[in-house]
Parts: sequence; structure tokens; C-alpha cells
Amino acid sequence: MDESELLFNLFYFLLCMCVIYPPEEFQRLGFTIEQMFSRFLGDEYLDFVAYHIRRTLKFSVFATQQPLEDNEVDPDFPMPQEAVAFKTLTWKMAQRFSVLAVLAVPALIFNWHQHNWRRHPINKTLAKYSNTPDSYSAVSSDISTEFRRQDVYKRKLNSISTVIATENWIIKTTMYNVNFAHQANTALSVAKAETYNISQHDQNDTLQMISIIVRPMRQGVSDFHIRINALEFRSLEDRLRRPIAIPANIQFHRSVIDRFVDVFKAQVTLNPIFNSEPITDKCFACMLAEPNIKINKQCSDVNRAGAPLTDEACCSNCYCRPMWCVECLARWFAARQSDVDREIWLEQKCTCPMCRAKFCVLDVSYIRAHVATNDAS
Repeated sequence: MDESELLFNLFYFLLCMCVIYPPEEFQRLGFTIEQMFSRFLGDEYLDFVAYHIRRTLKFSVFATQQPLEDNEVDPDFPMPQEAVAFKTLTWKMAQRFSVLAVLAVPALIFNWHQHNWRRHPINKTLAKYSNTPDSYSAVSSDISTEFRRQDVYKRKLNSISTVIATENWIIKTTMYNVNFAHQANTALSVAKAETYNISQHDQNDTLQMISIIVRPMRQGVSDFHIRINALEFRSLEDRLRRPIAIPANIQFHRSVIDRFVDVFKAQVTLNPIFNSEPITDKCFACMLAEPNIKINKQCSDVNRAGAPLTDEACCSNCYCRPMWCVECLARWFAARQSDVDREIWLEQKCTCPMCRAKFCVLDVSYIRAHVATNDAS
């Protein structure tokens, strides 16, 4: 295989991958299977199951046709002749395989059509949930009805798969199949949590992804995995009727607030310790933990450039005794920030829940109980 042939094959492979696994740019341009063949596929909201049967068929046909179409390049196309002809043994084997795939897939689809699509993997799965043997129409109708409701949870996991949670169903769509699990007889558990360090706009950040195993109890229905952003866990959990089991050794942030609380705690740990008298009360917010922080002004009233802040922007002294635990104060702090500026929450200011004194995270210190001793006279 010479250089020109290699470059052509690489370009063609990348183009096929971008159509089958479309990046965001291709999706915005409408260059995806779903959008290019929207007339053939129909409307997902009108008949959910029929739409995805047609979609999986189109993906199968399109994927098997791509290797064969490489042989049908117009000879007049301005490219080296060597890039068109299959001269090597590898290309001859690929050509034969593509011909077999193009013949086998239509034959399989024709077989499904002859049996009124009963043998299609989607309908075979739905038939296992039906109360009537070998019938899936009632189950299909119920799913379509629930999917049209307003309270459906739907999130794209990647460019080719989506997770959907309706009132009674958990659904995962993939390129060639759709997984179904009825919530009434399904067990869910978190398998693992992965943390990644990412950089955006010269700022370091973390991304947590969790894998959830969905185990349908219905005989013959296979398990499947859902991999979502940890910040989406709470939204998915709220839509499900079944609890998601979380092993004790797996920790992750269920929301943006949970993530901020951990960052807030880490910063408070770096601040100076505040000596305080022993405290016997409970936190005013949760009434469970003991107060362990004190708002004590110790920041410099300057901005990032070192310029003095205005009087309205400066922090002030708080004379309240320790009444809050660090987690409750962090949640109070986060609740009074703008959702638009999540990246700079830690740089913002807040007011004391009691006296309304303005403070920043640098003014929050862990306390250390100081026991006074009296000298014997």
C-alpha cells in the first residue's frame, strides 16, 4: 500500500467514523444519521419503539455499506488511480467481507420483516415483558405514551447512546439496539466512580463519571450499564422509583453543591486555626454536628490585581460565637451564589446567617477548644 492509498483510506475511515459517531460539530450541522434520514425514521414522540427499530435498521445498513462504497469511487475523481483499485491482498479480503456483509444484513432485515418484526431484538425484549405470550404491542404503546409526558428524564451519554427514564421504564438507546428495564422489577447499583482532572480556560477542574448497573429481574432480559456525569446522579435518582444502591467504598459528588462543599472544606483547612472556648451546643442548621468553624476576618481587602476594594465590597468582622458546622456554612455560602458563575464561587462573598456580616472563604477558620485553667491560691 503506497502513501496515496494510505492517505485516502485514512480520510475515508475518519469520514465514516464522524458520520457514525458524530462529534458536536457534525451534530450542529445536522450531519448525523438521525437528521439526514429524519423523513424515513419519523417522529420519536409519535411511536418510540417503531422509530428506534427504523433507526437501528438504518445504522446497520449504513455501516455495512461503507466498506463497499470505497470500491465504487468514480475513476474521474481527481485522486491517484492506486487509491481506487484494490491491488493488495488486504483490500481483496476487505472487499469480499464487505460484499458478504451487504448481502447478509438485508437478508436479516427481510427475515424480520417477514415475521412482522417479531424477531427484531427490540421487540423480542419487549415481548418478555408482555402479559400475552409473543405479543409486544401493548408494551410498545405504554412506552410511547410515557415517553410523550413532560416529566421524562432524557440525557445523551455520548454521540450514539442516550438514557431515558419514564414513569415505569429505564431505557438506554445504542447504535444497534435498545435496552429496556421495568422499574418495578429492576435492581440498580453503582459499580464504580472515576475522577478525571481536566483543564478549561487555564483552570484545573475535576470530572466525576459513575457507572450504574441496571439489572432487570425479568428472565431473559440482559443487564446493561449507564455511565453518567456524577452531577446528573441526583436528577436521575429523583426520576426513578427504585433506589440506587451505593457501596460504602464508592464516594462521589451527587450535585454541584456537594462538590463545592468539599472544595470549601479544603480551603478552610488551609486557613489559620481560631482558638475558642469549649462548645456544647449543636449546629444551628443541621442540629446534628457540633459547631467547628468561626467567621473571623483575616483576608486582605484587595482584588486580584492588588487594588483596594471599595467599602461595600470589603469583608467585615463577625462577632457571633461559633454556631455552625463547616458543611452547613458551605451550603449556605453556595446557596447565595449565582448559578451562572459556578467557576468563581470560591472567590465570592457571603453574609453571616445571623449578623449579616460580609465574609469570604478566607475568613472561615476551624476552631480549637481552649480550656481555661485557674491557678490554685
